[in-house]
Amino acid sequence: KKGIGSIPCLLMARPLAPPPQSCDTFVVVGSGAPGAPPTIFGKNSDRPSTEVHEVVRFGRKEHPPGAKTRTQFLSIPEVPRTHAVILSRPTWLWGAEMGANEHGVCAGNEAVFSREAAVCDDGVKRLLGMDLVRLVLERASTAREAVQVAGDLMETHGQGGPCEDGGDWCYENGFMFVDANEAWVFETAGVSFWAAEQIAKGKTRNISNGLSIRKPTLLHKDLLATAQKEGWWDGKGDFDWKRVMLGNSSPSEELSPEGREQAGIDLLKKNTSKKAPPFGFEGMAAILRDTDSDICMRGAFESTGSQISVLTPGASGDEHWFTTSSDPSKGCYKPFAFGEGGDVGAEGDLVRPRKCWNLTKCLKKDGAVQMTQMREESEAKLRAQAKSERPSPAGFDKALDAELAQLETILQRHSGIPTRG
Repeated sequence: KKGIGSIPCLLMARPLAPPPQSCDTFVVVGSGAPGAPPTIFGKNSDRPSTEVHEVVRFGRKEHPPGAKTRTQFLSIPEVPRTHAVILSRPTWLWGAEMGANEHGVCAGNEAVFSREAAVCDDGVKRLLGMDLVRLVLERASTAREAVQVAGDLMETHGQGGPCEDGGDWCYENGFMFVDANEAWVFETAGVSFWAAEQIAKGKTRNISNGLSIRKPTLLHKDLLATAQKEGWWDGKGDFDWKRVMLGNSSPSEELSPEGREQAGIDLLKKNTSKKAPPFGFEGMAAILRDTDSDICMRGAFESTGSQISVLTPGASGDEHWFTTSSDPSKGCYKPFAFGEGGDVGAEGDLVRPRKCWNLTKCLKKDGAVQMTQMREESEAKLRAQAKSERPSPAGFDKALDAELAQLETILQRHSGIPTRG
C-alpha cells in the first residue's frame, strides 16, 4: 500500500471482524518455596490481522473528589489514586487487551460466550472487557483485589457494546488476574454475572475463548438465586458454572477442554514437567510462539500482541516483556520494569510502538528469515542483560529503538525505499 509518513505500508482500512477465533492466556504460579521459579504470566492478544496494536504507559495519578474517568463508552466515578500501568492494546481502545501495573498485577481478557450472550449484545454501550483490564490494573494492588474491583464494576455498570472499531461485534469476557503469589480466572455471562476461580501456588492454568470454571471460588451475589429462578440449576449439588451458563446438559466429560485450550494444557504440562528446565521466560515464550496449536495465530485473526511477565514477591524484581509486533514468532520480546515511584518513562508514547508493529507486519512475508534471525540475536542479548541489570523504562525505549533500526534496514533491503525517523 502507498506509504504514509515514514512507514511505507502502514495499515489503515480493515474489514469488519469475523467471530473471534483465538486468544490464549497462561499462568504458572510459583510455589513460593525458597529458590523455586517465580510466577510466569503470558498472553497472546489475537485480533483481526489488520488491526494495529500498541504498547503504551501511563503513570501514577491523583484524582480529586468527584472526578470521573471516561472509558470507551461510559464516564464512571474515578478512584482517589490510580496506579502506574503498561498496556498492550488495539490503537482505537481506551482500555487494553493485557498489561501490568507497578504492584506486579497482570491482567488479560478474552472473548467468551454463554447462554446470556444475547442479553449482553443488546445494543447498549456499557463497559468493554478491555475497559475492565485497564480499570483493574489502575485500581488493584493484588490479584485478589483485582477480582473485587472487576466484580464491583460488573455489578455496578455491566458489560456490553462494540468490541471492534467501526462495527458491532460484541462479546462477553473471560479474564486472568495474576500477581507473584496467586492467580484468579474471572469469567462473565450476560450483562453482570461473574464467577472466579483461585489458582493455587505451584499450579498451572490457561484459558482460550471459552467458559472454563467448573467449581467457582467466588460468585456474583445473585447468581445462584437467579439460576434456580430461571430453571438453569436445580439447586442440588455443586454449582457448575460452565455447565449452567452454557445451558449444557451433556455428560461431564463432554464439557472437557478441547482445541486450543487442551493444546495449551498439554504445552504447560510438557514445559513444566520434571524433565523440562525450570519454567521461566523461555518456557512461556515457546508456548506463545507455538504455531502448530494455533496459540500463535495466523490468518484473518492473528496474534497481534504478546506479553510475558516474570513476577517475584514484592514486585521489585518484576519483568514485563512485550513484543510490540504483529507476530510473536517473528517479533522480539523487549523488557520493561517500573522505575522508582512507579516511573514509566515515555508516558503516552504512541509513535514508536505503532511504527514497530506496522514494520513487522509489512515484513512478515518477504523479510521473515531476517526477522527471525534478528529476533533470536536481539532477544538473547536482552535476556543476558536482564540477568545482570534490572530492566527499566529507559531500557525498554532503547530496545524498541534498536528493533526499529533493524526493521528499517531489513525494509530497505527488500523494497529499496528509504525510511525516515
